[in-house]
Amino acid sequence: MAKIKIGNSIIGEKNPCFTIAEAGANHDGELEKAFRLIDAAKEANADSVKFQTYKASKLTTKTAPKYWDDGKNNETQYDVFKKLDGLSDNDWKEIFDYAKTKNIMCFSTPFDNDSVDLLYSFDVPAFKIASADITDLPLIKKIASKQLPVFISTGMASEDEISFAINTIEDQGNRQIIIMHCITSYPTKPEDANLEMISTLTKKFPDYVIGFSDHTIGTIVPVCSTFYGAKCIEKHFTYNSQLQTSPDHRLSLDTNGFQKLVNELRISEISRGSNLRQKFDSEVEAVKYARRSIVSKNFIPKGTTLTEDLLDVKRPGTGISPTYFYKILGSVTLSDIPEDTTIQWDDISYSK
Repeated sequence: MAKIKIGNSIIGEKNPCFTIAEAGANHDGELEKAFRLIDAAKEANADSVKFQTYKASKLTTKTAPKYWDDGKNNETQYDVFKKLDGLSDNDWKEIFDYAKTKNIMCFSTPFDNDSVDLLYSFDVPAFKIASADITDLPLIKKIASKQLPVFISTGMASEDEISFAINTIEDQGNRQIIIMHCITSYPTKPEDANLEMISTLTKKFPDYVIGFSDHTIGTIVPVCSTFYGAKCIEKHFTYNSQLQTSPDHRLSLDTNGFQKLVNELRISEISRGSNLRQKFDSEVEAVKYARRSIVSKNFIPKGTTLTEDLLDVKRPGTGISPTYFYKILGSVTLSDIPEDTTIQWDDISYSK
């Protein structure tokens, strides 16, 4: 069974679905907002909160077009990311220190080598590799070399690209991998979520935990993903979905929404049950009183040979089951049986 330990949490089979409140850059480049995101994630009962760490100048050219539609057509990727990369190294240290005081796991997605080293210096419990960087083998190699657990998203990736990325991590001697199914569309339409791919990844990579990095609106799709095998859910998160600077606020769950997701995931876990039909205490009364028994149509004297015309089938199920209806025909009654009465085994001569 694929399992992995991150901090004090174990992710994988027989464990609760691990939740990541993806704060990303929803701090809008402001330290106090980052603190508020941590507070909100804690309040939402998230298992962890995750940020994105980058500098616009190391991430994109100044003319790269945006790949998402936020209605602002006069901006490049650089314009957007530049507004969000204002946190200093010391600010990042304060963020991770603050998360420790709140007793919530905190990590980040680095988008360049310097960010990898910076995060590592804060003793982070894990790294995340974004879908867009699944082909950036040098960055993947750098992250994997730190020998920490690695979450890797697979949005836009072919099977070969996923395998190349996983092999690159393994080549560094690191097998602490959580593969996150993902669709890189903001927001993702439910019909594009392709949850069946989670089953495919589980079969292809049986030694690794499979999760789901979700960009749909709401909580239904990520909850459904657990029935395909997702053991970890990452969901964009904000404390105020009306904020505007980061383009992710609009598709993020707020505190109440994320708390709803956590609660629904717990319900999905306890409702999963077994692949075998089991007896449940909750059905005991129904077995007794909703099922039927063989009953007497009329008064039946002692010594009577049972025939079909003497018998009926009615509730409750406290007598002989109607599955024996034809088998007890020809049996002899050992005592008088009143009209409209459930027949018991000790009322007849039948030997089970």
